[in-house]
Formats: sequence, C-alpha cells, structure tokens
Amino acid sequence: MGCLQLTSKRQAIAAILNAAGSTPVICTTGYTSRIAQSLGHRPHNFYMTGSMGLAAALGAGVASATARPVIVIDGDGSVLMNTSALCTIGSMPALPLTHIVLDDGRYASTGGQPTYSERHDLTGIASAAGYPYVMSTAEPTELTATVARRATGQAGPLFLHCRLSTSAEDPGPRVAEALHEHAAGFRRAVLGQATE
Repeated sequence: MGCLQLTSKRQAIAAILNAAGSTPVICTTGYTSRIAQSLGHRPHNFYMTGSMGLAAALGAGVASATARPVIVIDGDGSVLMNTSALCTIGSMPALPLTHIVLDDGRYASTGGQPTYSERHDLTGIASAAGYPYVMSTAEPTELTATVARRATGQAGPLFLHCRLSTSAEDPGPRVAEALHEHAAGFRRAVLGQATE
C-alpha cells in the first residue's frame, strides 16, 4: 500500500493552514483564496482577490519587511505568469519565505484552461533562479511537516512544488470583506497590533 497522495487543492490548503500556526500566509488569487477562507478565516491569512502572478512578490515583501517567516500558497498558472518574482526571491538567500506551488495543471479560476505546467520543470526553474531550497511532494504528511518546520523560522527561500491529481472542486464563496479592511486586518495581525 502506497503513501496517501495529495489529490485536491482543498486538501493541500487545509494541510498548510493546519501547520502554519500564526505564520502569515499569502493566498494567490482566485480559488486558492476562496478555499482558504472557506476553511475558516485566520487573521494572518491574506486573500489576494486580483493581481494574478504577484503572490510570491507580496510574500517576499512581507518577509523582507518583517524578517519573519511567511508562507505563500501559489499556483502553477500564477508562477508561470510571473517568473521574474522567482529571480528576485532567489537573490535574497536569507529570506524566510516558503513558496508553495499547488500544481493542478489548470487555470481553475478562469474556466480550467491548461497551463501546460507538466511540460516545464518548475523546481528546475526555481533552482536556476537561485532558491537555495527546492523540493517536490505529493504527500500530505510531508507537506505538513515541511510547513511546520519552516514556520519556526528556518531562513532561506524554499520552493515547494506540489502536484495535485484533481482540479475540479467547489472553492466556496468569494471573499466578501472590503479589500481595504482585509488589508488593514492582515497588517494588524502580522505586526501584532491591537484592533482599534
């Protein structure tokens, strides 16, 4: 009997959030943000509701500004849309960023068009861009253990590629909170500020 394999985006996001604790988590736009929100809001979650391709850049900015571990939940389409962010992150060898790419081979949020990610070595691209740590997994236990270890403060960017076996699923409702209120709440949570 083989190891349990990651099948859905929901399963992977649940595993990440369960292991993240109070570590800030940047969720890429579309279904990823909607799924994360539907699993139960955490004040340390940031749900991007636009700006596809920029989750990694936002996560790098938060990690650089706070010098705290940050987790980015990204997608294959988003990474392929903005590979220049990988080069920026790769040039910051002490950045405490965990960049997780959930790869279902589809632009799920816009109709399921193929990304053709299976034709490209995303871990190879990240390694060439300078990430000091690169790995792939399809096992929930390995994903959870890696996130938990990284949330304790291991420095250096990690690119973690997770191939998913399915892409069709109900993402839950759209993020309803006003964007400026959501951003302000995330900022307060990350900086440890009391709610006014």
